Amino acid sequence: MIALVLSNPKHHAEMLIPVARQLAGRGHRVRIISPAELRGFATPAWALDQVEVVRVIPSRLRKNPSLGSGVGTDPQDRTGAVLRRVAQLVLLTALGPRLLWLLRGARVVVIPNDTAYPYRELVVFLKARRVPYALLQEGIRFPLPNETTKDRYGCSGATAVCTWGEGSAEHFQRIGVPASTIHVTGNPRFDSVSIHQVREQGLALLSQAGVSAPPLLYLSNPIDDQGFCSTADKLELFERFVIESRRELEQRRVPLAVKLHPREDLDGFRRVATKLGADVHFLGDAPLFPLLAASRAAVVLASTAGLEALAFGIPLGVMELPRHGFVFEYVSRGAAIGLSPGSIATRVAELLNRGTDPRDQAFVERHLAGRGSAALRITELLERLEPRP
Repeated sequence: MIALVLSNPKHHAEMLIPVARQLAGRGHRVRIISPAELRGFATPAWALDQVEVVRVIPSRLRKNPSLGSGVGTDPQDRTGAVLRRVAQLVLLTALGPRLLWLLRGARVVVIPNDTAYPYRELVVFLKARRVPYALLQEGIRFPLPNETTKDRYGCSGATAVCTWGEGSAEHFQRIGVPASTIHVTGNPRFDSVSIHQVREQGLALLSQAGVSAPPLLYLSNPIDDQGFCSTADKLELFERFVIESRRELEQRRVPLAVKLHPREDLDGFRRVATKLGADVHFLGDAPLFPLLAASRAAVVLASTAGLEALAFGIPLGVMELPRHGFVFEYVSRGAAIGLSPGSIATRVAELLNRGTDPRDQAFVERHLAGRGSAALRITELLERLEPRP
């Protein structure tokens, strides 16, 4: 049996379910194990032929999201972090045997994370039982200010690390992951994405949100939890962007739409918009791909959404972070326009005027290899990892 463990029913599922289908189609016994409720999510009722889906706990018992990774909490709150960790350990003591029982008979295990709860604890069990496990990269990788050597993503000793492209393979080698365990497989989320198919859905979602034209999409993410700045700093960065870009957007009649990470504080961003009297559209939990397909351009801080924007062929801007500059290599490789406080208006004008650039496609190929065949590549790798009877 091959077990796939996912705690996020969105992007984890979008990566792992295509692999599960491939495995089942090739005659493997497959079990998807979902501890999503431990992270505050609800496991959907997926209907997958020949794939067993089991929850670690029932959805009605799902826990507060803050028991998960700490996203959306004050990074300076050390007492809160300690209490959160204690709560995690209490839950794991009670529910760990259930999770391990669900893994019985697994000859290979697939996980999207090896540092976040409850994966880091799961890795300890798998290594003690000498069960091969593969780590499927879940987002773009770059050094984080609050990472330490012992909790660095990818460094747990996985049997195989499946990377999206050569760019992330280079990152994993730089941080000490053995080259023999790194495999460039691509990201199954992009195997069957069609911009034309999702664009109409995106236009409908924008219309429902009161957005009448293709917007500039501001895509925030928890840079405060990653250690780049405080939450107040992040909101101040958004405020500076709104102030400096406002006139340029109004003159061009380009709406400003904002999509936050699911566990960011919407109220904080709303307060900024209200204080400035700015016409900002907040898009809630709308799926990202359709929004990208229907947008004029996108702006990110330090997130995978920038790579996804480039894959959808829309111009990308990246905000400069105080004391850290432009995170990841979007700007340094010429695939995005850097937005620095004091010159944002000029750079937004360049962003909205930006046409197709060959560097954008080269960048996407560097970080998203094998589009259309990633699930198959991962499946074939897992078959090689599975111990022979």
